[in-house]
Amino acid sequence: MASLLFSRVSIFDVLQHQQQMLKTEANELDSAAIQRSPEEELVRNLAAKYKLEIPVLEDDKAYISHREIDVDVSRDPMRMIFDRDRPFYVKGAEITVNVPFKGNPDLFQVRPSTFNLNPPQGEVRGHEIRLVQVRTDDNAAAVRAEYQKAIEYIKQHLGWLQASILDFNSKIGEQVQDLLGQRRQKLAATADMIAGIGLPVKQTETQPATEDSLRRNTLSKSARSPKKWDVFISHSSEDKEELVRPLATALRDKGATVWYDEFSLKLGDSLRASIDYGLSNSRFGVVVLSKTFFAKHWPVQELNGLATREVGGSKIILPIWHKVDFEEVRAFSPLLADKLAVSSSAGVDKLVEQIIAVLEES
Repeated sequence: MASLLFSRVSIFDVLQHQQQMLKTEANELDSAAIQRSPEEELVRNLAAKYKLEIPVLEDDKAYISHREIDVDVSRDPMRMIFDRDRPFYVKGAEITVNVPFKGNPDLFQVRPSTFNLNPPQGEVRGHEIRLVQVRTDDNAAAVRAEYQKAIEYIKQHLGWLQASILDFNSKIGEQVQDLLGQRRQKLAATADMIAGIGLPVKQTETQPATEDSLRRNTLSKSARSPKKWDVFISHSSEDKEELVRPLATALRDKGATVWYDEFSLKLGDSLRASIDYGLSNSRFGVVVLSKTFFAKHWPVQELNGLATREVGGSKIILPIWHKVDFEEVRAFSPLLADKLAVSSSAGVDKLVEQIIAVLEES
């Protein structure tokens, strides 16, 4: 079943989050950073970093793939079938229309401020949308009509999304200028206060670089994507005390940015919206596989979300086997069992070492 597009985080939440991240970064700029770069350059760089790029369909480059499948038609009211409680299979075709697009793929999971209750269906794979039809007839005109209708729906939703994003992008330059002006005023006021005290100022001694500080710089330089977090930790709550909390804390202490519910969720946050945002805005997903993980709904949903980002060859999922063996993992997911994993029996320090190594190499 194809997933619904434009059905998760609202555009209001996304724009609010962008503004908050922009404000946080501007407020953390020190005097050296502000003096080092001309204001026009700072404004241009920050505005470019936080602008959103609306997806644009390239439906003139669409192509199809197909395969023969068995289709259960026992519930088809147009067929004369005596026992509808038993499957009745006929040969059919699964036809997939692949539509390339430009822009940010994460925005296909953002709900516009204007929307209908029947959003278009499809699946985002890399920079393509996959529209799947299952047919038991040979009606090419019907396939074409359904595909064109889906494209019209998607473009309509993108148009609704574009109105909010264009308004946000048009104002972001002014917001950056205002924030930088406020930051300059704060720094100047602090300098005046220090000067007014009338005592000599001792220069801050340069601290020698520690292993952890060097690691933090390396992690920062290795983050080639605008993702907010280095890792998203997907886990079962039953594994939190023994493994996940110590792992998340140790990763953070080593300079990694970590989406972990106890770090990232606040009272009143929407659980689903926050998790969706964390999944979309983390470079990697650390998945703690255990017997309780396999039995839970939310962890499996998180794993599915991470798996969709691996289409096209990207390595996103970093599996940890916690008190499970190969056969148990394979029974849950043969594809997941094929991934190189590390066992929690190696200890938290070893887990952190291997995860940090992946972050530094990417």
